[in-house]
Amino acid sequence: MVKIITRKIKDIEPLENALLIEGLPGIGHVGRLAAEHIVHEFNGEKFLELFCYDFPPQVLVKDDGTIEYMCAEFYKIEEPKPMIVVLGNTQALSPVGQYHLAEEIVKIGIEYGARFVYTLGGFGIGKLSEEIKVYGATTSPELAEKLKEHNILFRTDGGGIVGAAGLMLMFADLNGIPGICLMGETPGYLIDPNAAKAVLEKFCKLENIEINMEELEKRAKGMEQFIEKIKKFEEEMLKAAQAKPPSEEDLRYIG
Repeated sequence: MVKIITRKIKDIEPLENALLIEGLPGIGHVGRLAAEHIVHEFNGEKFLELFCYDFPPQVLVKDDGTIEYMCAEFYKIEEPKPMIVVLGNTQALSPVGQYHLAEEIVKIGIEYGARFVYTLGGFGIGKLSEEIKVYGATTSPELAEKLKEHNILFRTDGGGIVGAAGLMLMFADLNGIPGICLMGETPGYLIDPNAAKAVLEKFCKLENIEINMEELEKRAKGMEQFIEKIKKFEEEMLKAAQAKPPSEEDLRYIG
């Protein structure tokens, strides 16, 4: 049994028919970026913190010398519709910890009025993509049809969804609550606001709400400039390598 501790920041009444939205760190930090943006744009209010004995055994030291715990944070949003958003700076380290954490998050969500679950994340493809596709998974054939209507793709290779993004769907379904996972294509080795924006656009269409994307677009432009610098550096290195034939000494280390 993995010990989990919760700390109330503020007493709140359960919301009515709320969405439980997960945005813990993962591939490209896509889910976390998307969920953070929801909290920021809709003035989410933190009401609960969760600490798990399977989180990394450390605290983080901030610039001012104070510490930041490894934890998950729960935020409530009332408008444009009731939402409970879960953010955090880590996931559990072990498979057992992942199961306990996902189960507890869903349990807390239900306690505070959640009746539908969204998990958000990245779909790592190992390279940059000109047009970011969004993949999905869900708990029912009816919801799968709804995803198809919004041009959300399904994996055909039989792959899984690791961590909270997958396990929370299972625990939602076991508790009779429907759920959807949305994953934006991402290289996987960069923090990816473009993929987060693609995921949020699909979320907005599914829920018929609007979110101002200006801040995410600014972050995306900054990342694009960084990527262009990387590409330029790689091109220059390739040209330099092609211009200089290998010496006998270089060849000794080949093969």
